[in-house]
Amino acid sequence: MSKINTMSVILILLSGILILTVSCATAGKSSASVHSKPVILVAAFGSSYETGQKNMEDFDAAVRKTFPDSDVYWGFTASFIVNKLEKQGKTTIFEREIPIIKIGEVFDFLKGKGYRDVLVINFLNMVGAEYREVLDSPTNGLNVKYVHPLLYYPENIQNAILALEPQFGNPSDTATIFCAHGNEKELQFNAELIQMDNYMRENYDNAYLAVMEGVPEFAKVKEEVLSNPAVKKIRFIAFMLTFGDHMSNDVMGDEEDSFKSQLGLPAEITDGMASNPAMQKIFLDRAKLVYNQFQE
Repeated sequence: MSKINTMSVILILLSGILILTVSCATAGKSSASVHSKPVILVAAFGSSYETGQKNMEDFDAAVRKTFPDSDVYWGFTASFIVNKLEKQGKTTIFEREIPIIKIGEVFDFLKGKGYRDVLVINFLNMVGAEYREVLDSPTNGLNVKYVHPLLYYPENIQNAILALEPQFGNPSDTATIFCAHGNEKELQFNAELIQMDNYMRENYDNAYLAVMEGVPEFAKVKEEVLSNPAVKKIRFIAFMLTFGDHMSNDVMGDEEDSFKSQLGLPAEITDGMASNPAMQKIFLDRAKLVYNQFQE
């Protein structure tokens, strides 16, 4: 083979290598640009109630409005709720039909989608078993940052009360009772709820907090309310993110052991806090701070 032919072959090979290198680099940049912003994962207990799912969807809309450049997914800590929905043939949630995924599987899902940076919003009220489950879920090498539950931050004891203050009843004839879940197995997780109850008692008339499990106990609140002749009606504040079984039955149910039945007074109740813009703002203001850490 002549020297000219040999040089031609070499030049052709080098040209091919150069084209391949440029193509791969371009493809790499294109792929990376698809997920240039952190994906947002809302970690929540979940709900099989339509009312609860509507509450979550309201928060989902608020998250997407706040972070329009990021994709938003949900992961649920309540496996029994996910299993119940799956048995009903439901594999997606919300009008935009995002997949229903257990929290232990969601990071694998996100990694498979090509995401690298993940902002997790712990859409929970309290530090407890669900929060630990989120933190214990394997992140599979993803770069994950967390927004912690509402009452993880001490300032939110007052912030949450102020956000819900417009929903209080008139103290001249109405007792306002925050209804929270509580924890009877690990009482230390009720500490912030006790602080909230104390704050309301010190700063408002006829305002209390009671839990389904643990302390502050409803029995004490019931005794105080019924011993006050000025109280003619009750305003229950749902201190839960979703309006589901507890609010429908434990608080407003017709059975004799419900909060409403035990008090025997006309009562009304607010919606789940996930639909309340003031409560949404508390979570989202914190999320914006953490989101910005990905840019540092």
